[in-house]
Amino acid sequence: MKKSRRVFQWALLAVALGLTVVFIAGLWRGKSPQGERPALEESAESQAEMKLTDMEYVEIQEGRHLWTLRADEADYFQDQQKTLLKRVRLTLFLADGREVFLESDQGMLYAGTKDIELWDSVSARLPEGYRLATDRAAYHHQGQTIASSSGIHLTGPDVDLKGKEWEYRIQENRGTVAGGVKASILPVHRHSQ
Repeated sequence: MKKSRRVFQWALLAVALGLTVVFIAGLWRGKSPQGERPALEESAESQAEMKLTDMEYVEIQEGRHLWTLRADEADYFQDQQKTLLKRVRLTLFLADGREVFLESDQGMLYAGTKDIELWDSVSARLPEGYRLATDRAAYHHQGQTIASSSGIHLTGPDVDLKGKEWEYRIQENRGTVAGGVKASILPVHRHSQ
């Protein structure tokens, strides 16, 4: 009887020590510094309530397509109303029928506001043959804008432009660049007939 009681006490002590180690490890991880990206990225695998592959979401307002969002992978976090996206493609539909295409390696869709953040190798194709490259971009659904305080490199048929901040107003098809702007106007080559 004494032997089984001693075994029980040792087993109970081992369980208590094991729980203590797990608790301390959890606290240690919780205090690790977070990067600039949304906190969901660090532990997306363990917290997502729903995981999708080949996701597509279409935003329609008053019968008109506003945008289509596609991602190779999507992890949905219901408690935060966010969806972490991988290999993202966003198509914005302009009122005149033209389209703006954005791509990135990572992104986040905010369900409540329908805002979208893009980061890691963001590129965009704009009307009239313009292309844009940046580190981060944010689509603001309410204001119908794409903006960033990350650097930008815009190229097109007649311009090569760099700046630190930018905004593109979708419905107006109008963009602004600010902060250390450097531009080269390229000659337009016309072929005589």
